[in-house]
Amino acid sequence: MLTGFLFLLLLLEIRTLNVKVNVKQGTLIGNREITVFGEKFYYAFYGVPYAQAPVGKLRFVDPKPVKKWTKPLDASTEYRGACAQAHIVHKQGQYGFENCLHLNIYTPNLPKYKKEPLKAVIVWIHGYAFASSFSHLHGPDFLIENDVLFITLTHRIGVFGFLKINETDSSANMGLKDIVLGLKWIKTNVDQFGGDSKNITVMGSGSASTFLSLLLTTKHRNIFSKMILQSGSIFSPSLYQVDHVLERNKLEKEIKKGGFKNLKSVPTNNIIQAYRKIYSSNDLINFQRPIIPFLPTIEKESNRSLLIKNANQLYKTIENIDIKIPILIGFTSQESITELIPFIHNPYYLKSFKSFFKYMVPFSTGCKYEYSTKTYRAISNEIKNQYFRRGISEHSIKDFLKFSSDLHKYPIYKFIKSRLNFGSKMYVYKFNYVGKFNLAKATALSGANIKIKGAAQGDEICYILKCDPQWESYVKLKNDSYDKDREFIKQISKMWANFAKTGDPTPLNSFSNYTWLPMSLKDDNVFLFDKVSRLTDSKPEQKMYTFWNELFDKYYASDKCKSFEDEL
Repeated sequence: MLTGFLFLLLLLEIRTLNVKVNVKQGTLIGNREITVFGEKFYYAFYGVPYAQAPVGKLRFVDPKPVKKWTKPLDASTEYRGACAQAHIVHKQGQYGFENCLHLNIYTPNLPKYKKEPLKAVIVWIHGYAFASSFSHLHGPDFLIENDVLFITLTHRIGVFGFLKINETDSSANMGLKDIVLGLKWIKTNVDQFGGDSKNITVMGSGSASTFLSLLLTTKHRNIFSKMILQSGSIFSPSLYQVDHVLERNKLEKEIKKGGFKNLKSVPTNNIIQAYRKIYSSNDLINFQRPIIPFLPTIEKESNRSLLIKNANQLYKTIENIDIKIPILIGFTSQESITELIPFIHNPYYLKSFKSFFKYMVPFSTGCKYEYSTKTYRAISNEIKNQYFRRGISEHSIKDFLKFSSDLHKYPIYKFIKSRLNFGSKMYVYKFNYVGKFNLAKATALSGANIKIKGAAQGDEICYILKCDPQWESYVKLKNDSYDKDREFIKQISKMWANFAKTGDPTPLNSFSNYTWLPMSLKDDNVFLFDKVSRLTDSKPEQKMYTFWNELFDKYYASDKCKSFEDEL
């Protein structure tokens, strides 16, 4: 307790020391901070705008570059803002606000104070289920201690990021274009913070990884030099599954019930409440895939368009392009824990699947079958034979977890296999470590009467980045350098930093007991993060991949889907 109190006093004293940096738009005022373990000084700039506030006339339109400011802009106050989104706990609440297009910039060194080589840059974007983002809650401490410049980027999500007002308006995919504009701002200005504009790594988690991998297929892939994709890829089955015109009409109908006519002037929370009502649980079942309203849409080709083809078509456009962007990509052992909270806390819900198994598939095509068809029952039986050989009951929660986790892993593994065919340098990991900072798993299992092995989606985050909700737990480890979690934090954060610097997580002489080799068509290398981390292979994932590929070829390929429909 005393250690934490003294550290807090030191932190408050340090924060009174303001610093200034000049960027293209004007002067920024930041402050000094100190890392939680190594007590290394760094400089922080909070809430730096990279675009004009997307409010009023700029709501639901493409982002506009931020204007110059004449007076120094105070960026010294710790920033806690997220973009407007539905509150994940309180059903009637909102989280964040619309004036949110900001960066938090953390640097080990400022050139004006000390001449040092430019630092590698990591830009972090957090995503959860395409509807939430909490990038601002993740601090730089562990990466700063590895001499990396770290930036968090917030962008519009959900209805505010992807609602297309009408078919004649060219504004679309605003949330993706926010990311592009933010990266352009960083590339232009990061040298003033001691960062190397030629060595920028984009890093995303969950649905943010899907967004970032989409950028790999666009002309904007030259903004960054490396990618870290945690639990997501371009082949997410949620993309392009819905009718955005239908979604817009449903939203407008809900808005009108509240007495509003113009979407530009509706209060933020009213839009969020209407957004919650776009789909019901029955819609989720009918689509046979995870479904979230207001995701990226296909645009008409213009000088402002970003996505003009669907994911599979986009990916084919880069098959013959030599893209030398190293990629670090992986998944957790139990990807779906947070999605199955109701079943984990009440396994008896699984009984409803015993008489009629309503399945979901991990494919990004629009093919689906009616429940009454023989084809639907045949697919259902194949999935049950693969995952539920002992039948489905309240005792099947672990089988159900494996099935639903594989729905996440398949699109990721498909991306890995696709990029290997193009000769990309790929470092692949599986995360199975369980310690004090598996925040996602701990939250999901709180109060449950079941023990589940493995790690949930997002559980690696709080070992690579300092998660604000866990601040006190980190402080308690300050004087215990032999704690297994602190050792693990040191290991994994160094690997991520090494990759940003060199394109290799374990370059020569960086670790005495680890060598993480890239995966290739010949070498099936996967780095397993566990109590004893080691290099292994992807044999379990290969079996999963083969099963779903065969199911796709049999029922979901375009020619097969059409032929089955003709038989109905």
